[in-house]
Amino acid sequence: MADLTPVSSWTLADVQHFARRAGFGLSPEETALLQLQAPGAAIDAWIDGSGAAYDPAAFNAALGTADVVAEPLVAANTSTAGSVDVPAVPAPHAFLVEGPDAWRNSLNTAQALCLWRMQFNPYAFQERMALFWHNLFATGFHKVNNAALMLKQIQLFRSQGLARFDDLLVAVSKDPAMGIWLDSVLNNASGSNIPNENYAREVLELYSLGADNGYNQTDITQLARALSGWSFTFAEGDYPANPANPTQKVVADGRFKVYDGSAITPDTRLWSGTARATSYSMHGTGTISLFGQTLDITTTTNGWAKGENALRSILSARGANCAQFLAKRLILHFITPAYSAQDLNDVAAMIQTANFDLRTVMKTLLKSRYFFDPANQHALIEGPISWLVRGARALCPSLAVGGAQAPKAFPAWRLLTNNATTLDQAGMKLLDPSGPNGWKEHAAWLNSNTMRYRTKLAAALTLGEARSSNGTSYPLFPTTVATGWFPTAPTSAQGVLDRLLALLQPGPIPAPVSAAWLSALWPTAFTWDAASQTKARELAFLILCSPSGQLY
Repeated sequence: MADLTPVSSWTLADVQHFARRAGFGLSPEETALLQLQAPGAAIDAWIDGSGAAYDPAAFNAALGTADVVAEPLVAANTSTAGSVDVPAVPAPHAFLVEGPDAWRNSLNTAQALCLWRMQFNPYAFQERMALFWHNLFATGFHKVNNAALMLKQIQLFRSQGLARFDDLLVAVSKDPAMGIWLDSVLNNASGSNIPNENYAREVLELYSLGADNGYNQTDITQLARALSGWSFTFAEGDYPANPANPTQKVVADGRFKVYDGSAITPDTRLWSGTARATSYSMHGTGTISLFGQTLDITTTTNGWAKGENALRSILSARGANCAQFLAKRLILHFITPAYSAQDLNDVAAMIQTANFDLRTVMKTLLKSRYFFDPANQHALIEGPISWLVRGARALCPSLAVGGAQAPKAFPAWRLLTNNATTLDQAGMKLLDPSGPNGWKEHAAWLNSNTMRYRTKLAAALTLGEARSSNGTSYPLFPTTVATGWFPTAPTSAQGVLDRLLALLQPGPIPAPVSAAWLSALWPTAFTWDAASQTKARELAFLILCSPSGQLY
């Protein structure tokens, strides 16, 4: 049985567990401060992002200088009329991928921006939920081919990730990147046209109910008719051209629109870039039969879009099935892979009682005795993105400390992601899953190849590696052992280990293993000098690469 009653007190280990799963970890000092608060109020503030600790002002200001790697000049394509050189951009600068810079259309830069946000956002739960929803509503750059629209979808997960689930499902269904990814923009059911079922099938199978869970082929076909014509339009100002090659233009933003032959103002272009005053007529007419109900797919009652009533009927008609689907995903991501059928039923019942309000659901789940059960702590294998970001949070300077230095001591995330295969080979190519079913979690994160790339990432994190770009060498992860990792000098090898364990928080490490590490690194009398600080880096590397270092 999943005991969903809230805990009334918590230990330091409980706080560490909560911060790892509901964010990307806390330092030992931050952990001690949070433990002083009652868990109920502290968890409410963490999930809501309310209070001084989660004030985004400094974080938002730092976004303007978050990229510490200089952007090189883009030479004009002299065969294209009107082309001009795009000057180099000295570092630091913002990640140049959104708004007027959308024409650069770089997946690597978009990935780097997401990683930077996960590392430094004081409202870590917002980023954690965005990562969770990105896996559930998995959408891939390799088909969308638009980094700005991919980031717009991630921002949707940040802003609506704690809404009611049906509201979130509707918002995702209207998202431009999703429209391209699963062919909603091609779904034409007007007249005698046969609707494209791709999105309708996946919204039932992957996003709300699960395979063969309360629907049939007729429901897929009928839902596809309801969602026909769901697309987007955009304004001229959201269609920036590459100054070095003005024939290359990329959509920077889009606005949901049902293509039913009506005017598209204030926008001027269809999703494909075609300039028009009205949309095509692609939306179906009349009624459908979905889950045994008759629905008018042309109504706009409640201010809903045409066909939206059908999408929302998934919860009203199949609430129990949807709750089971969501419960399974939430338990596997946040609690344990070893859940019972009763655990699943208990969490699903709670989701229905909460009326699918995700904020209420997450507060109940993350305050519960079930979540804090010692058996569930360090019971999950951590995904590679969370593992990497948590390591960066633990070992790199904070936003305030790193931002005050010259040059800024932020990771050169863009150089890490520019090595295009690194995140892919580690098991999670952020913003670009291979298919709409996303990534499998827990044990599926690890195999001989993904561990090889985790080892490479661990080396970059701990051993002070640098990478060159256009003649300048940048530290991949700016870390300082003496002042950053050890504000108080350790007096023994065991003291070094204890501090690193507090920072990195791996699962339990067998005593013979840690003893062997210390005897190999410090075979003679301990002195806290430069050589020992290098060995501290090597010890951090060993911890991160160990089996215990994959658990969280």
